[in-house]
Amino acid sequence: MISIVFLWLTLVLTGIKYNQEISNTAFNLNNSIALRGICSIEIMIGHLGVATESIALFPNRKAGVLFVGIFFALSGYGLMYSMANKNNYLTKFVPNKIRKVLIPAYIVFLVDVILHSMINRNMLYMLNIMFPKTFFLRTNWYVWELLMLYFVFYMSIKMQNNLKKFHLIILFYSIVFICVAYGFEFENPWYGSTLCFWLGIIYFIYRDRFKELFVLRKPMIKIICCSVVMLSSICLFIVRGGGASGLLIARNAASISFVLVVIILLHWFSLGNKVTMWLGECSYEIFLLHPLFIEILRPWIENDMVYALLVIAVTILTAYLYKICERVLKTAL
Repeated sequence: MISIVFLWLTLVLTGIKYNQEISNTAFNLNNSIALRGICSIEIMIGHLGVATESIALFPNRKAGVLFVGIFFALSGYGLMYSMANKNNYLTKFVPNKIRKVLIPAYIVFLVDVILHSMINRNMLYMLNIMFPKTFFLRTNWYVWELLMLYFVFYMSIKMQNNLKKFHLIILFYSIVFICVAYGFEFENPWYGSTLCFWLGIIYFIYRDRFKELFVLRKPMIKIICCSVVMLSSICLFIVRGGGASGLLIARNAASISFVLVVIILLHWFSLGNKVTMWLGECSYEIFLLHPLFIEILRPWIENDMVYALLVIAVTILTAYLYKICERVLKTAL
């Protein structure tokens, strides 16, 4: 297991380059694609840590909330960038986002049902493709929360065109959501990274001011930010069990401060090599597929190392094949 972590860290580090000039934005195209690829694999490795109970993978397991926070921040930033640079971007926004998010999710659900039917030799299980409730329960929570945030974004911009006030509406609904999710005892991933979506939005709106304040001057602010992320991350790793301190405060503080520090660093450094950029193109599919293969392959393989490597390989290969099929269909249509 240690070798998996070592090889992955080596691959990621070889893609980091120091910028000769400070970048105008942390989330440029290359950084964004590479970040998605890195986060998708980190989250998969973390879930493998849960499945194998590997000590070597334990930090990745705990850090999953931080990397999901990056996904949410990139989504918020990407929406703002598209709205600023694409004509009529909000036209058919909701159906377009539903289609983009749900079609891959439903295809993964179909694969899930088919494989379980074959493995259990129970063709009646195939009937689950007809039940929306089963689709909801068998689909990663991230899909539903992302769709909710897209809808909140759309309604907020329709209600308030002033960007300085519009993002406050999203902040309000995000806080309400995480409190409600915690109160109704949703699983803790639902509310650990939500505020990072809002963070991505305000970073786009105030990115010039952010660069001036956090990157170009006032080194004390950088020191404070690094200290905050270290302390909040330590809390995330140390605090256990339930309660608002462990499930609400520690998780949200860690995810927000982690994203802030990543943004600061990406003004000075660039990410991405051929592998992480390639993974970034398949990141959503990797994110959706890996829980399925973690579940299906576990009973068949006893050796944890072989199991982990096979899950990673099969997940990436299947995600890549999906992207190929998607491109072929788009070309044909």
